[in-house]
Order: sequence, then C-alpha cells, then structure tokens
Amino acid sequence: MDFSIDAHEVDRLAVSLGQAGRKATLEATAVIAKGALNIKNEMVKDFTGHGHAPAIPRAINYDLRGLSAEIGVDKRGPQGGLGNILAFGTSKNAAVLDHTRGLQAEVPNVVKFLGEIGVKSLE
Repeated sequence: MDFSIDAHEVDRLAVSLGQAGRKATLEATAVIAKGALNIKNEMVKDFTGHGHAPAIPRAINYDLRGLSAEIGVDKRGPQGGLGNILAFGTSKNAAVLDHTRGLQAEVPNVVKFLGEIGVKSLE
C-alpha cells in the first residue's frame, strides 16, 4: 500500500501559531507597561500632599522586565528612604499611605486585556 502526506497545511499552521505567539507577547508587554504606568501614577497621587514627606512622589518609579513590572518607591529618590515607613508603618506606628490602591484598581484591567490578547491569538 502506497500513500503520501501533504504537510503543507500543518507547516502553515505552525508558522501562524509562532507568529501569533510573538505578536501576543508584544501586545502583552504593552499591556503590562501601560498597567505599570497607571499604577505608578496612582501611587504618585496617593503619596502627594503628605506633610512629612512632600518630595516622596518624585521617588516613585517602575521597572519593566519582560512581562513583569516592579513598581514602588526608589530609596535613592528624594525622601525614598521613607517609603517603607509610610507604606508599611513601624512597630510603633501604623502605615499612613495606601500603596496598593493603584494596583487593586489596575489588576482587573490588565487581566481583561491579557485575556483578550489570549483569545485573539487563538482565533
């Protein structure tokens, strides 16, 4: 018995899936970057106007690393060394600033957009 297989369609599918992965990764990176910026901006708003640390909003920054971001107070920035005390408190004082509000507000948006990217990449 003689037969042959034409793998042309399988090859095209493999190329399409590879391209979808790259495109999805680029789109997801953009979503993470926008989310990090939004969280940083909310932290700046929340940390603005504190009488004992008026410069601390300028110490808030973020770093992107692929599909992750680190957002917070840079201790090297103006009054940045006060960030942990203001956000977490001490053994004698409670926290005075909510450093998580921006994160809590942005997570649903990031999840929504990443889900849309995932669905679109499978279509």
